[in-house]
Amino acid sequence: MKLNVLAVAVITAFACASANAALPDSWTVGGAVGWSHGFDHSFPSGETGKYEGVDYKAKFDTDKNGYGLKLYGEYNFTDWFGLGLGYDYIGGQSITASVDVPAAELAAKEKGKYHANIAELYGRFAYTFDNNGSDIFFKVGPTGNWSSVGDGSSFKLGAVVGIGAQYAFTQNLAIRAGYDYFYRVAKADFSLFEDRGSERLDEGLLYLGFQYTFGGPAAPAPVQKVKATQTHTLDAGVLFPFDSAKLSSEGQSAVANVVQSANSMENPEFEVYGYTDRIGSDAYNLKLSDKRADAVSAELQNNGVTPKVSDGKGKANPVTGNKCDGVKGRKALIDCLAPDRRVEIVVTGETTAAK
Repeated sequence: MKLNVLAVAVITAFACASANAALPDSWTVGGAVGWSHGFDHSFPSGETGKYEGVDYKAKFDTDKNGYGLKLYGEYNFTDWFGLGLGYDYIGGQSITASVDVPAAELAAKEKGKYHANIAELYGRFAYTFDNNGSDIFFKVGPTGNWSSVGDGSSFKLGAVVGIGAQYAFTQNLAIRAGYDYFYRVAKADFSLFEDRGSERLDEGLLYLGFQYTFGGPAAPAPVQKVKATQTHTLDAGVLFPFDSAKLSSEGQSAVANVVQSANSMENPEFEVYGYTDRIGSDAYNLKLSDKRADAVSAELQNNGVTPKVSDGKGKANPVTGNKCDGVKGRKALIDCLAPDRRVEIVVTGETTAAK
């Protein structure tokens, strides 16, 4: 494989690296099975040669299809890069050699089973597309290849390039599918033939398997929803002119501030209650408090909130108690009872807190 092709592939993998949350600082182990296919490069097929001055013909046929077994372990340094070690066994293939020596009227044919053991070290570059670690990836690295045909065996250094994808059911369990191409798994010596030397045999492995990932960043702390209540007491003297239910500009701002403060809650619900002081009849005060509650509720709706309750309570629940019982003069009494003239907005919702 040309060096520039490898360089382009690696650069492309870097360019596609994603910053999505995968499982950095984690270990992955897995196993797979698959279909293997051999690629023989320029093996002799009915060609002539000489050996000790005798002409002969030779033909090599390869049964290219077989099976493969894969085991691997990886350490994920980041969400897009990791290093892996793998072991691959290629079996189920064979090579048949046929030799014909016309001068001696001699022909021979022998079939040998072919298998290979491959150790691989690779860098894995991934594009992650969910929080569990599902991704598509590219891998590249060197290999050590032990191959044998019949009783003969050899060791060669080679390389692997591969592509694949994995789908993570959880942050621990995933399924992976991919294709690896192993370069220079074996070499055959054909130097006895004219104009020939050593020809190489490569392997391709299409596989499917399962893997388990452990380690990685700590899981976020579980959260629980907590019930929360805010009670906002708005002074009727700020909201309305005396003895009126028309909301002032200051009152509009006060209601808007209540809505903004409730943004920290989930699913807030609003209840509005109006109150008056004890001056005047019960019927009059009940009607006035009801109008004031409705005026505040209307302003809440102008701010995008529909109150669950809007109710006037009249003289009920005075906050002054008997504080103003000894006050003389109408004006002084009105000033003393000012805290009773109010609108309360009760906001109920949920907040989250880490366990």
